[in-house]
This record gives sequence, C-alpha cells and structure tokens, in this order.
Amino acid sequence: MRIAPSHREMSRPQSMPRYRRTAGGSSRLASGFSRRASGFSLIELAIVLALVAAMALVAVPWFVKIGQRQQVQSAAREISIALTAARMKAVKRNAQVSFVVSGSSPAIEFQTVEPPPPAPTPTPLPQVLRLPAQAARFKGPTPAPIVFGGDGRIAAGAAMDVVIEGPVGMRTPNAITIRTNPNGRVEVITPTSWQ
Repeated sequence: MRIAPSHREMSRPQSMPRYRRTAGGSSRLASGFSRRASGFSLIELAIVLALVAAMALVAVPWFVKIGQRQQVQSAAREISIALTAARMKAVKRNAQVSFVVSGSSPAIEFQTVEPPPPAPTPTPLPQVLRLPAQAARFKGPTPAPIVFGGDGRIAAGAAMDVVIEGPVGMRTPNAITIRTNPNGRVEVITPTSWQ
C-alpha cells in the first residue's frame, strides 16, 4: 500500500503533459491525443460565432419590445403617481385640486392646480408633469380635468379614465388606462396581451 508519492514524482510538475514516442517516431501525449488536438480549430470557432450571432438576431427584437413596453408602463406610473399626489394635496388642504392636461403633442404635459392659500402664505407654483415625447400619446380625445375634493373623492362624482398608448411611432402601440374611481382611488390597467 502506497501512502505518499515517491521523490521522483514530487520533483516533476504535475501540470506538464507526459509525451511518449510512438513506433513512427512522432511524439504523442500519454492519454492518446496528439499535441495538435489540444486547441480549437478555426472551423469550430466560426460555428460557435455563427450560433452566437443567430441567437443575438433572435434576442435583439425581443429586448427592443420589452424596452418599448417599459416606456409606456413608466409613463402610466408617472401619471398615476401625479394623480395620487393631487388627491393627497386636496385632502391636506381640504380644498379642490385639479389635474389638468396642459400640453399636447409632441410631449404630454399635466399640471396640478390648487387654490391659493390664505394670506400671507405665498401661492405655490403649479406642479407640471412632462412625459417624454416618444413615450406615449393620448388614445382618443384629450381627457377632461380631474378634480379632487377636500375629502379625496372625485368632485364631479364620475370615474375618469386617461388612456395613453405608445410608444409613439410603434406599428402596433399598446394602450394603458389610468382609472380614477369616484372614491379617488387611482389604478393602472395594463393590457392582458401586449403587442
């Protein structure tokens, strides 16, 4: 039973391949492979590069579509956050606060309009939400102003929908609805099947 390697085995580096002479005079690795077979050939590298290029051709349009969906979803989230902030201001001030479309194409702009506070407090400037020009556009007519009362509910009493679609210039744009319920709750309704 051998427990430790011999002195000769300890002095030889283990990572170096051992060659032996064959009958024809050429040297071969001890495992049976020739020295030439230890790397990749140019054909093997070309095949691997072709496979990587084919996978990239399939994956790039998919990533572009995901990026476009993210633009529209981000625009819808921005609008819903601005609506919720307008509702919170109405409750905090116990006064009506309006969320109004202040601009149209190429970029969508919304403005939060609140009544002037009692003197001597300075009147706050209206807060403006600007969406990127290529992110989304309105589907259908420009939405009417959404007015929150001091109790946080819609002042008119009816549910209001803001429908945006995008990204602008896409062959089949996706539509997202930002619904404000009569009780003031804001929700984003995304499509069940994306284009």
